[in-house]
Amino acid sequence: MTEITFFQLTDAGCVQRENEDAVGAWPHGDGMVFAVADGLGGEPAGEVASQLALDVLAREIERAPAGWGVPKRLRRAVQEANLEIYTKGVTVPDLRRMGSTLTASAVAAGTLTAAHVGDTRLYLARDRALAQLTKDHTWVEEQVGYGLLAPGEARTHPRRGVLTRCLGHELIVAIDVLTIELRPGDVLLQCSDGLHGLLADAELAEILAAHDPEAACRALIRRGREEGGTGNLSAQVAAVRRCPTPARAWWRFGR
Repeated sequence: MTEITFFQLTDAGCVQRENEDAVGAWPHGDGMVFAVADGLGGEPAGEVASQLALDVLAREIERAPAGWGVPKRLRRAVQEANLEIYTKGVTVPDLRRMGSTLTASAVAAGTLTAAHVGDTRLYLARDRALAQLTKDHTWVEEQVGYGLLAPGEARTHPRRGVLTRCLGHELIVAIDVLTIELRPGDVLLQCSDGLHGLLADAELAEILAAHDPEAACRALIRRGREEGGTGNLSAQVAAVRRCPTPARAWWRFGR
């Protein structure tokens, strides 16, 4: 079976009065699902959108037919979350144009499956190296892809927070889905842009290597606040203690 040590923490930060981030975790198979959402649209719409994303995700994963694989369960649940946020944003004047990012990860049977929309991120720490598994759906990331911006410029560009994809703004949203086999000793970090926008990958890796999941989450939030905490700060850390040995390691990424 898959044995995971997990902790999550969210904080409004030093500037904003309200926390529009939402985090959640639920049992799934022999493992768990955990997700982070960052609401858009200002209060109260941002808070409503992020919490609705997690509520629908949890509900739809539970409702999914038993024969569906994890990638299909996650993709369908995220699409349903998009539809409900879109519908509420259209029908409730105070919530017009609300939206949310969402990154949801399922760990079961020694495998990680994640579904992703927006600029929340999922990282994998393995063998003292940190890899960003998700791709930011932002204007600056597109410019980096086109070769028009260097990665270093993107971190400080004034348009770095402009999203090109999120839940709730279109009737159907494109969802990135990835699958990777896990190993004992792997550590997963899922976090909102308020955190990864302030802390460099090298510091994220250092904190994950030095602490267990609870202490790592507390250290990440503390460092985010020390760096100004201009956005909401959310971190989820899952350490894989034991998992089935896969026949072979493999990786797949796509929509």
